[in-house]
Amino acid sequence: MVAKIVRVLVLSALIVPLLYAQAIVPGGRNPNQGEVGEVIPPDTVFIFSSPRPLISAQPVGQKTTMWGLQILFSQSGFGGGAFIQHSLSDVLSVFADLGISGARKSSEIETIYDPVTGRFLVPGKVNWLFIFPLMIGVQHRLFTESLSETMRPFISGGVGPTLIVATPYQYEFFQSWGYARGYIRLGAFVGVGTYIGPPSRGSVALNVRYYTIPFGGQGLESIQGQPITDFGGLFLTFAVGLN
Repeated sequence: MVAKIVRVLVLSALIVPLLYAQAIVPGGRNPNQGEVGEVIPPDTVFIFSSPRPLISAQPVGQKTTMWGLQILFSQSGFGGGAFIQHSLSDVLSVFADLGISGARKSSEIETIYDPVTGRFLVPGKVNWLFIFPLMIGVQHRLFTESLSETMRPFISGGVGPTLIVATPYQYEFFQSWGYARGYIRLGAFVGVGTYIGPPSRGSVALNVRYYTIPFGGQGLESIQGQPITDFGGLFLTFAVGLN
């Protein structure tokens, strides 16, 4: 009798836990811990991949190639021009620009009135002179680690041919171009400047350049007896880059 009672107790001890044990149902309650549990299998089906780099290596708004217009100021007056520029890296660019400017002696002042033509004349002037420098150059940006993008200083240098045009002063300005004479001379320049404002708003630059354009020989006269032997000098350039 005692043996039967012992067997019943052993079987009860084995069966009762099995009856109360149950698997955790997603969103259901764990009877042993008294709290909600949820088994979520790892997602191995959907993998997100961006179709393009999340972070661009090139600053927003910076153009690899751009072109633009420029205004030139010098002791001979002012002129204009155009340029195209291509970036080789974040700090190095190559460019080509073509300018046009007058050339004269600093002492040229119109002090004589001619009643026949109605023109004010410069005493002793024999030629109107103009220069058309075409320069191929390199530009290097400075202080990239210490200055913000709103101020981007650079140095530059270039070399190329310059067309020098002389028209006789004795004729009216437009009529004189029918007697124009042209000369090709090699020129070069060095300069320093800075871009102003963030690249995303376009490229605006101030640049100071010193040109050397030797004419050779006896030079070319603007004022009689005072030939110009070098058509270079100091130029201040204001440039605006366009898309």
